[in-house]
Amino acid sequence: MARQFIADCGWWAEQYQIVASEVSESVFDDIITFRIRLSSGHHISALSSRPTNLRGKQGRVIIDEAAHHEQLQELIDAAIAFLMWGGQVSIISTHYGEGNLFNELVKKSRSREISYSLHEISFQDAINQGLYERICETTGSTYSQTTEDAFIKRIYDYYGQAAIQELDCIPTQPGAGAVFNRDWFEVVDSVPDGGITIRFWDLAATAAELNKDACYTAGVKMRFVGGKFYVLSLLMGQLSPPEGDRLIYNTAQQDGRWVLIRWELEGGSAGKRDEHHLQQMLRGYDTAGVRPLGDKVTRAKPLATDAMEGHVKILRGNWNDQFLDCLSGFPKGKIIDPVDAATGAYAAIVERSPRSQRGRFSY
Repeated sequence: MARQFIADCGWWAEQYQIVASEVSESVFDDIITFRIRLSSGHHISALSSRPTNLRGKQGRVIIDEAAHHEQLQELIDAAIAFLMWGGQVSIISTHYGEGNLFNELVKKSRSREISYSLHEISFQDAINQGLYERICETTGSTYSQTTEDAFIKRIYDYYGQAAIQELDCIPTQPGAGAVFNRDWFEVVDSVPDGGITIRFWDLAATAAELNKDACYTAGVKMRFVGGKFYVLSLLMGQLSPPEGDRLIYNTAQQDGRWVLIRWELEGGSAGKRDEHHLQQMLRGYDTAGVRPLGDKVTRAKPLATDAMEGHVKILRGNWNDQFLDCLSGFPKGKIIDPVDAATGAYAAIVERSPRSQRGRFSY
């Protein structure tokens, strides 16, 4: 961020035809500092976010992406000294949740509890002030209202649920996602016996060492008993086909033969080949491939509705936070395979439940 900031300053100096030096880089006490010197005698320095970097300095300070700093209060405390000598402190950020210190400062500014000057600039504000027209001018594109509308839609689609904070300047509740909210899921210490238990696998076939962004093989174990769904465990990894086979086979042995095994059945010959292979490997277990119906979000909404109504619980374990992070980030999150496995387990349970119970399901 510091390197990018100083590069942007150099670009603007060029646009304003200000004589500026090349960017210099210095290292002191393992801290890298980037600096541009201007012909006026002033200079611009980009520092790391360590609060002590601001001690003993004067001028104007910008704390960028403040909501994402781990030591924001310490940074502000160090920066306040700039005001004694006529300096200025700007605290700038996109939002990062309602409970974040940055948002607390925003609320105190609005209520005049603190005498900060509050400025809010949303993506739409920038559009209204000619952002897209400027983009067209810079890139040599032809401007029209139709292309601007398409641009706005594309940007909001890119951000998904995150657009609320990133573009609209509205902080969201912690854990709130586009489909799931982690607050809907009660973590429990025990689960009743009986009912229907299914382990559902969302399959992938690329090891992490071959592609760090590869999909995950994820297996979610879920039980329906007493009118509640219980998520019992999550296993996941970026695995090669042999590694995935070993995980599935060993997990089946640990779960026991009374746990049903299901997986998402891919289309075409590859899906049929996987189904034959897994059924041979898991001979003696209740197994079947399940062909998905509808897109991922459509398949997830019934589980989300039951979770919102308090019908989905999670058994306490060291995997809970990872699972909840995947849920709250779905469908735009980096890792969504555990969510696909959970919605698959839910749908498989619904399908096997007696018709007399199906009326209460949200599908």
